[in-house]
Amino acid sequence: MGRPASGSVRWNATAKTWECRVTLSDGKRSRPIPLTGLAACAVAPTDPPRGCTCEPCKVSRETARAVSERMRAGAHVDVATEETANEWFARYMKHSKESGQTDTSKKRTRWNKWIAPRIGTKPMVLVTRDDVEDIRDDLDRAILAWQRAGKSGGKKGREVAGKTTMNIWSCLTSSFKAATNSKRRDLRVLHGRSNPCVGVEPPGDRDSRQGRRKTFLYPREAAALLSCADVPLEWREVYAIALYLYLRPGELRVLTCGDVDPDFAFVSITKAWDYEDGEVKPPKTRNGVRRVPIPATLAPLLRRMVDGRAPSELVVPRLSAFGEDHLAEQWRKHLTAAGVTRSELHASTRTHVQSNFRSCRDSGLTWLALSGVDVTKIMRRAGHDHIQTTMGYVKLAEDLAGDLGEPFAPLPEGPEGSATVLVFWPKDPQKTREKQCRRRESNPRPSAYETPALTN
Repeated sequence: MGRPASGSVRWNATAKTWECRVTLSDGKRSRPIPLTGLAACAVAPTDPPRGCTCEPCKVSRETARAVSERMRAGAHVDVATEETANEWFARYMKHSKESGQTDTSKKRTRWNKWIAPRIGTKPMVLVTRDDVEDIRDDLDRAILAWQRAGKSGGKKGREVAGKTTMNIWSCLTSSFKAATNSKRRDLRVLHGRSNPCVGVEPPGDRDSRQGRRKTFLYPREAAALLSCADVPLEWREVYAIALYLYLRPGELRVLTCGDVDPDFAFVSITKAWDYEDGEVKPPKTRNGVRRVPIPATLAPLLRRMVDGRAPSELVVPRLSAFGEDHLAEQWRKHLTAAGVTRSELHASTRTHVQSNFRSCRDSGLTWLALSGVDVTKIMRRAGHDHIQTTMGYVKLAEDLAGDLGEPFAPLPEGPEGSATVLVFWPKDPQKTREKQCRRRESNPRPSAYETPALTN
């Protein structure tokens, strides 16, 4: 019986890389094979001690064993293509972005925080079921920590809701599915090998995987916010448009005057702002490119806001000065000023997510259901890909009772008394531009958040 296929490994200080030599099935020894892309010993980078148990040394021995097994079986070995999981994932995300996927930034964040610490430096061919289960166990612990705290620990915390862990789990499993049988042959680094994710139970349980309920404003609460003199008029304009058009925050941020057609009473949604990458991108979903009807109660406001302005100008440039977190803080501050203090709006619980600027979209979609709009029409106006997403808003509306106010009610009458509109743009285009400039110049936020003018 021949020697076991273990492969011997050593550090080449001149080439600064690991090398292995393999005893082939005929008893001959191979030439040194460089194991490119592997980290140096963490204990003694230039002269690793024999039998060192640090992670880079263990990975080098595992890689050498894999190379030995393949060579003794007569398989071709191209070590240079045996990327680490992090290197492969970077190529995978580049391909995904080129293919038009709009959530690559979120996937990259999930990978870097939850997956890379376990397998990032390992060659993809060496990732095992045990590695996948270790990641799953980390996510289970994060769910328990979230349940104890009742909230997330933020970007650096290790407390995560069960619904969020499923997004992380999907990132992991979809990656290894692509590594096994992607249409792109150069991504199929596990072709002919088993997928280590197959058969592994996901994190959490059925109850913990249920998403928390979205929080939205009752129509009477929205009326209180839009009529509150303690909330700046500029922000009431923004909230009115966000509530009545129920756009995603990124879609509203880059909405231009050319996208608004007051004559035919609709706005065209063709683009969105990516808060993570800081760039304009296509809408979130396949059905995100759409036309949203303008409610008759909002039409006078929008008409005055776009009248006399260039098509490339932003409808609500105020949003360009705020990131997502800043918007959420500003939103809750203005709710408090308007006396809208319902506890669900201001604090996260195990069942509800505290409100933020995106709650304007959740509110508008729920109002559509309250108004009796057909679910397929709500789905089309919202830009949802799946009817189940839309049904979530219908179920929210079904659970409501009592005097909630009138959905999409007429906007508060302004101090000038000229129709029920919330804003009074000067009719003179020059004065309109001057007023817009004054607003931008008085903006206290750093200019790094500002969005350049867009062209259609």
